[in-house]
Amino acid sequence: MQRRPKKYTNQTKEEIEGYLGKLKQIIERGSFHISVTDKRQKNKDFIKKYNLNSKKQKEMLLNIETKDFCYSIDDDDGRKERLYIFSREYELEERGIRELVSVFIKTVIKENAYAIIVSFHEPEREVKKLFI
Repeated sequence: MQRRPKKYTNQTKEEIEGYLGKLKQIIERGSFHISVTDKRQKNKDFIKKYNLNSKKQKEMLLNIETKDFCYSIDDDDGRKERLYIFSREYELEERGIRELVSVFIKTVIKENAYAIIVSFHEPEREVKKLFI
């Protein structure tokens, strides 16, 4: 049985604003990717379902706000990195029908130079935002 990593909810708004500032700078310069490996099929399916081209993906990521922060966790692959989880609603279109879609976004910044969007899909379960 796979254990769930510990959730951290002790971040301040200022800490998350700082993290988002770095993340958005990285995204602006295009030094990021959304993981679409076989392990991350949900991301690939979500992008395809809503026909999200790279421009739209970037736009969505740049719209993340401090109020969208939920919690952070330690990376479970032993690298001792922190992953930050956000949840945000976006108006997206599927087959010509526009709808409000909740998106689960898990990010990690690598050495302050590159970002990996580990998760980018509809949430599997309810997530609570920290700063409501």
